[in-house]
Amino acid sequence: MVQKFPTDNAFPAPRPRGLFHPEEPPVATFPIQSVQIDWERLIAKRPTVLNTIDDMPAYLLKPEVLALLDKEKHPTYRLILDLMWTTGARISEVLALTPSNFVDDGYDFGVILKTLKQRPGRPSKKALQRSPKRYVPILDRLLQDRIQSYLYAGHFRKTARIFPMARQTVNRHIHALISMPWWSG
Repeated sequence: MVQKFPTDNAFPAPRPRGLFHPEEPPVATFPIQSVQIDWERLIAKRPTVLNTIDDMPAYLLKPEVLALLDKEKHPTYRLILDLMWTTGARISEVLALTPSNFVDDGYDFGVILKTLKQRPGRPSKKALQRSPKRYVPILDRLLQDRIQSYLYAGHFRKTARIFPMARQTVNRHIHALISMPWWSG
């Protein structure tokens, strides 16, 4: 016996392909095709910004940070600066790192930063609920290699700080780099 199927669309539409066959992301076009940043203008405006906003800390812009990283030759200080730039960590957070803070699970490589900034007084309920740690992935393969080489060559204990120095030492080193004749910032 031959079974006949209706030729119209009596069959239900196919189900979404799901987990193993993700849909293609929609192609979005934006009117902004490129962004031009006038770094020299922003550098020139910095004194005005620092003088008019009370709580604004001194800061460096991307070209200045890249010049600073390029001129740093000491491997330990270079790694500290790279970690600060890549992860957005404060100096004290980078100096508190131990080998156990670096995570390489075979899928991702990253660092777990412990937030050390504390407000004075008794912490609020909201502050107690907030996690004092954050995971930051490190996607730069060269930086991953430098971190792993530094940890391997240093023979650090799992709980020993990998940068045994004070925050002021790093600050002095950065200020010394900035005061060199090559610095134009």
